[in-house]
Amino acid sequence: MKNKRQTIRLTKLYKKWYTLLVASLFLVSLVSFLSSTPLLKDIEMKMLDYRFQLDPTPERADTNIVIIAIDDSSLDFFSENGISWPWPRSFYGYVVDYLTEAQARSVIFDMQFYENDIEREETTAQETDNIFADAIKNNGKVYLGVQLLKDANDIQPEVNEFSIDDQQIDLPPFQGIRAPIEPFLLNNRSIGVINTAPDNDGLIRRVGLSFKLNEHYFAQMAYRVWLDQYEDSGNIEIPVDNNGDYLLNWYGQSTFKTYPFRALISSASAYMNNKEPILPLDKFNNKHVIFGATAAGLYDLKSNSYSKVMPGMEIWATALSNYINHDFITTIPVWFNFILTLLIIFSIMFLISNFLPQKANIIILLLLILMLFTNFILWKLYRIQLNFTMQIIGFIISYLLINTLSYLLEGKSRREIRKIFTRYLHNDVIKLLEDDPNKVLLGGKEINATVLYTDIYNFTTLSETKTPSELVQDLNEYFKILIDFIFQYEGLLDKYTGDGIMALFGVPIERGDHALLACRAAFAHKKLREELERKQNLTATEKLHLQTRIGINSGLLVAGNIGGEKRMDYTAIGDTVNLAARLESVNKLYQTNIIISQDTYEQIKEKFICRELDSLMVKGKTKPTCIFEIIDERTDEKDTSKYEWIELYKQALEFYREGRWQEAGELFEELSEDPYNDEASQVMLTRCMYLLEFPPKKWDGVLKLDVK
Repeated sequence: MKNKRQTIRLTKLYKKWYTLLVASLFLVSLVSFLSSTPLLKDIEMKMLDYRFQLDPTPERADTNIVIIAIDDSSLDFFSENGISWPWPRSFYGYVVDYLTEAQARSVIFDMQFYENDIEREETTAQETDNIFADAIKNNGKVYLGVQLLKDANDIQPEVNEFSIDDQQIDLPPFQGIRAPIEPFLLNNRSIGVINTAPDNDGLIRRVGLSFKLNEHYFAQMAYRVWLDQYEDSGNIEIPVDNNGDYLLNWYGQSTFKTYPFRALISSASAYMNNKEPILPLDKFNNKHVIFGATAAGLYDLKSNSYSKVMPGMEIWATALSNYINHDFITTIPVWFNFILTLLIIFSIMFLISNFLPQKANIIILLLLILMLFTNFILWKLYRIQLNFTMQIIGFIISYLLINTLSYLLEGKSRREIRKIFTRYLHNDVIKLLEDDPNKVLLGGKEINATVLYTDIYNFTTLSETKTPSELVQDLNEYFKILIDFIFQYEGLLDKYTGDGIMALFGVPIERGDHALLACRAAFAHKKLREELERKQNLTATEKLHLQTRIGINSGLLVAGNIGGEKRMDYTAIGDTVNLAARLESVNKLYQTNIIISQDTYEQIKEKFICRELDSLMVKGKTKPTCIFEIIDERTDEKDTSKYEWIELYKQALEFYREGRWQEAGELFEELSEDPYNDEASQVMLTRCMYLLEFPPKKWDGVLKLDVK
């Protein structure tokens, strides 16, 4: 029993909100630590990819950014005209001049020109480089790419002229650089770093804003253009992580307008020869034009959340569009994710431990749907990135942990409940208790319930002709049928009282219809008895049912585990129990089979046809109680005219209580004869005759019982 109490205490303790909160804090700390591991960081990045794929936003990409692709078709075009890769630098000069005429806002080369052009039969390297350099100078808005190196090399001093202010971020320094040759470096607007570092899975998701070369800082390509071209750049803070990396807000696959290089140079050539260009000047007016390679053989293909094959200049186009339109991803800080995950974990643990499994799981499913919906809506509308991996890991761990804990603790508690009640309750009711052990207080509780007592009239005489084994067999068969009625109406078999039983309704699960259930169980047995009365050649067990008397009372009682350390049973005690037992024995006095108290009658009078038998005061009581007999069940189809005799009995009872015994006796006599043959009326007639002969000195109409 001590172990039982400890189990119950533990079962109650782990359900307390403060216990769950402490456990939730521990779990969220564990989840937070796990979320910082490389594996879960990679998973969260995959979750980010799914967000992009579920909600592409090509319409948000800046239309003032266009891409000029050095694609396979352009390589084929020049190859067919006898010009192989690499092309003469003069070609770039021609297209830059054309863009100058178009008044492009900027010209960005995601390419490196760190070596002189090659010598050709028709031109020299110096000639082609100079044409390109002059075009760069004439345009004034050309940005050239540089690549920073971990290894040291000779650094041109002019490079430092393009450095930016210290970004106040501790960046690992690079030792070398691949910069454009001097003619280009001295004439371009600025240089931009084109270094990219993919994540572990090879996808580009972030780019650094600035990079450190020795003691100087240089801007990433798109960042450099934005700093130079937009006046509000100094007032806008671009979000970066602790490493100084910017999380790209991708718009979709191939979202920017792209033209092949061959179309642009053909347009430039046509314009120089006063012909109609394929790509008119207005297509590039006030545009940011980004040059880059898409041809497979030029090895400038990257991977992102949308595609395994992406042109490298898509990175700078996306980044520049993000900066221009302030189209940033809002990454929720760690502390907010911590609190949000804590709420999720606490909610799950509280629901599982304090609600019925079916109800808890439905709410938890709705919580999961809410999590998914909230994450998606915040992403779709505001590009807010909650740490979904942290949430879902917290969800899974807390769900598994609390269910395991519930199984270990409540499972033991449920086994104790089943062990206690399996002999007393219908299996369906036991399952309800197992699902919600909080419905029963094993330690005892005052509760409003109904008590039903049964007994077999004249059992001693019936048993005299039986051997002990025959008697036990008959009783077992008798009790099986009787108890089935109790269980059918969700009663609790409290105890056997020799040849009778004590049953409780409304315990251990409190319910408001306990009196109705008890009366229905008694009425079910009454119908069985009526069937047996019409039967011939009854068995010994069937004869016992004919002799069964039932007493029912409703009211407050104390129900719980009562007993000592070595033996304890679930039972009920109190005056309500005692009166039910007395009412059962009163049946003998009135020659009836079912007597209920007034407290029970008031709760079932709309469902059953009853008659008031008498008013009596049992031994040990100071107040009288009215007693009633259940006659029949009320239904819409039932003909109640055959019960008009009840009104006659009621009138006789009024005469009796008024002391008009002669008039009462006449009515009782009528009821005791054909066609009524009411045995209770015969009892009352005999009493009236006695009172007429021996009238009491003081009459209150109450029968006082001096024996139990």
